[in-house]
Amino acid sequence: MDEPKPFAGSALLHPLVSCAVVLLLLNDHVFKPCWPSWWTGKLSDVAGLAFFPLVLQAFWEHAEGLARRRFHPSRGVLLACVLLTGVCFAATKLFPFAGNIWQWALGGTQWPFHALRAVMAGDTLPAVRPTAHTLDPTDLFTLPALLASLRVGWRRAGDR
Repeated sequence: MDEPKPFAGSALLHPLVSCAVVLLLLNDHVFKPCWPSWWTGKLSDVAGLAFFPLVLQAFWEHAEGLARRRFHPSRGVLLACVLLTGVCFAATKLFPFAGNIWQWALGGTQWPFHALRAVMAGDTLPAVRPTAHTLDPTDLFTLPALLASLRVGWRRAGDR
């Protein structure tokens, strides 16, 4: 049976992405609070690295789609997204400046949800706060998880 023709962002529909997102959410909101350990820290990294390059690729594809009519998945874009994710991840684990940028960026993306909760509860709007972050060079051992998104995207690009 032929696989369906890819469209902009269709890599995000792959079961690996769904599983990685569910695993990340479960790990961060259930496993870490109940069983904090070295393993739960690494599990979040593995899950995030497995799908994040495909999110970047989807953003690129949709932006490119606004400028062009025909769509073809690009292995070059995929490689760039995987490399960018790996370099940025490594920087946040090794360098305090990069870690601080990450803390504030993630805190900023979480703020709308905190603000909505405050508004619904009748409270004042909270300030944007950085998230918790730990410099941990051992997290670099999770970088091979990038191969999962590389495999999904590479196969999707095929020989079209």
